[in-house]
Amino acid sequence: MPTRSVLTMIALGAAWGSSFLFMKIAVPEMGPFAMVEARVLIGALALSAFALVLRKAMPRGRQWLPCIMVGLFYTAIPLLLWAYAAITLGASLLSIINATAPLFGALVTLLWFRERMPARGIAGLALGFSGVALLVGGEGLGNARAEALPVLAALGASFLYGVMSNYQETVKNSIHPFTSALGSLWIASLAILPALIWVTPPAMPGLSAWGAVAALGILCTAMAYHAYFRLIDEVGPASALTVTYLIPVFGTLWGVLFLDEHIGVHMIAGAVMIILGIALVASARREEAGKIVK
Repeated sequence: MPTRSVLTMIALGAAWGSSFLFMKIAVPEMGPFAMVEARVLIGALALSAFALVLRKAMPRGRQWLPCIMVGLFYTAIPLLLWAYAAITLGASLLSIINATAPLFGALVTLLWFRERMPARGIAGLALGFSGVALLVGGEGLGNARAEALPVLAALGASFLYGVMSNYQETVKNSIHPFTSALGSLWIASLAILPALIWVTPPAMPGLSAWGAVAALGILCTAMAYHAYFRLIDEVGPASALTVTYLIPVFGTLWGVLFLDEHIGVHMIAGAVMIILGIALVASARREEAGKIVK
């Protein structure tokens, strides 16, 4: 892999890992709905500016259907679930739960699309979800409803990522990923906007909250999307997806450095189990894909 691509992957892991830090800063003052609306609107405006420079077009005609699906179920709803979870859970835990998306994606292909999976992949799923169970148990799921709901919300967001990753595979030939991202951000902005009539921040957010949400919109959304699509062009989608391994590493690092979060043994063990599970599943799916090609 070229050195530039490796550096891009590290930068992406650092940027997406920092999104949970910025959510923790912004959501107490802005609330989930206002924070997510500001994030996706800023991201949509910034990505539109990139589109003008790169001469990329907005979605047209039937291309809006996948944009609506992605905008609602891959952007708006998951980001609201993450924002709700961020009120209670730490950035470190959120970033680790986020890493379970490939496990949910593989589970969907196994149960829904009946995709064949070698025993190594099944073992990876079992190991990864055992890591989730260890995390959940360590965070008190089942002991306190106040802690259980945010954990379930975060897992729900990750599950939607897994489901929608399979959906995006079915429409990837009908719309360019950049166009899909641009259209879906505008759809998400329009979908969340009416809720602000009833759900508004209790007071005007401070500069730190606005700075955090600006970083979410520009750094973690528009610039990260642009870099990710360029990375896909350089090394292919399978190699680009390895950035998934870096997100919990950086998310945990930022949580410890800037939020003084404590990392327990159960969190480290759960994260290792999840990452190893993802690696086994990814290896098994590549093997199966190779057999199909032959």
